[in-house]
Amino acid sequence: MKLKIGILIILLCQIAKAQQSEMSVNQNQYNSDFVANSELKEQFDTKIKSKKEFELIALPNTDGKISVFIKNNSSDTISISHQDFKIYILQEAMDENGIWKPIEYWESSDCGNSFGKIKIEPNGIIETKSTKYNGNFKTKIRFKLSENNKVYYSNSIIGNINPNKLILPTDFSFTWPLAIMENLGNKTPMELQKKVVFLEPNGMEAFNEFFEKSMSKKN
Repeated sequence: MKLKIGILIILLCQIAKAQQSEMSVNQNQYNSDFVANSELKEQFDTKIKSKKEFELIALPNTDGKISVFIKNNSSDTISISHQDFKIYILQEAMDENGIWKPIEYWESSDCGNSFGKIKIEPNGIIETKSTKYNGNFKTKIRFKLSENNKVYYSNSIIGNINPNKLILPTDFSFTWPLAIMENLGNKTPMELQKKVVFLEPNGMEAFNEFFEKSMSKKN
């Protein structure tokens, strides 16, 4: 029994290490109990004002995660999308040439019950916590929020990652919904794959159009 437990621990450690060293799916989690304090509100107030609906602040926290605070910058109550209470965000890192690149990708759920909305009052702030990676490459990290075919970026923070996280995989067709086309024997073009998994504006619309055209050809 002890041997089995030891083997399981080793396997779990190997999985965790692999996630740290290669590009992986984002695993943020919305914190429904969060209440913004005066210090955080002041940080948002001192930011350069924007006409964008959402403002983001990223900050490392004491539990080994990175908190991403999202403020409703409008005078109306608005909603933000979630999937299993994961906000549509990804981490990006600056490479050695000073270029921002994704170090995470998004995978959609195949269950309709996974999707919902979180209401944010005017000037309200919510929190979601995302993975903090480790590695020997010290660089800048930022978060990208995708909502209603618009993209919003957080401030940058200093972090450490494994350089392999900056290496783009050669194929994402194993992820949902791209796996639909893979199973039908009609692989999604890589540029379109990247639009979907990196939460680019209109990425899902472009995929749906590709899917419909592919289906019409088969019929």
